[in-house]
Amino acid sequence: MALSKVSSPKVGPAVVKTQKTWQQIKSEKTRSVILEAAVDCFYELGFSNTTTEKIAKRAGVSRGAMLHHFPSRIDLVRAAVDYLNQKRLELFEQQELLINEGAEHSRISEGIDAYWEQLHSPLFTVYHELQVAARTDTDLRDVLDNSADEFDASWGKVAYKVFPDLALSEAFDTANALTMYLLEGMAVNGHTTGRVPERMIPWLKQQLEQMFADVSEVDRRTAKRTPTT
Repeated sequence: MALSKVSSPKVGPAVVKTQKTWQQIKSEKTRSVILEAAVDCFYELGFSNTTTEKIAKRAGVSRGAMLHHFPSRIDLVRAAVDYLNQKRLELFEQQELLINEGAEHSRISEGIDAYWEQLHSPLFTVYHELQVAARTDTDLRDVLDNSADEFDASWGKVAYKVFPDLALSEAFDTANALTMYLLEGMAVNGHTTGRVPERMIPWLKQQLEQMFADVSEVDRRTAKRTPTT
């Protein structure tokens, strides 16, 4: 189209909204189905017993469709780990925000209970399964190592978002690490031995209340802080 010689006011670049084609939507849906099937197989069969053929069968897709999205097994494993991490983050954020909806101060006790419950979900069980399998699988170990920094950074951002008042405390990072390592360690011990020292949970809640005493009067609805990590 030829431009008119008549001058016109300058405007910013047009924002073009492109809708996804039916084929793109179908492709994304197929990819998600495959990744969901992979996580399900890791949970039910274990990592070492899971093959791409079993995943394809569970997903209800052909071998060709599988190869189209994931040319190799390690490509599938890498994507499945990213998918698993994203699901864990989404579950944590959704539940913690729901618990604290309308609260003046972050509900520490209820938040701990919610996270402890999440650590008994298939998502964490699969994550633990992959960690164990990675001890003797160098490819899987590389995948987990490469995803760890990104996951930790994303987890930190979510924690700042869902606990804006607590994030203002000088003890926030330490308290966050204490919570994660203690509860995840307890969950792992439960998976491997069947024994869980439940008495540690009330102790953890008490410790966190003390650690966050410096922000006990901060209103979470107006507290804001930009993560430094």
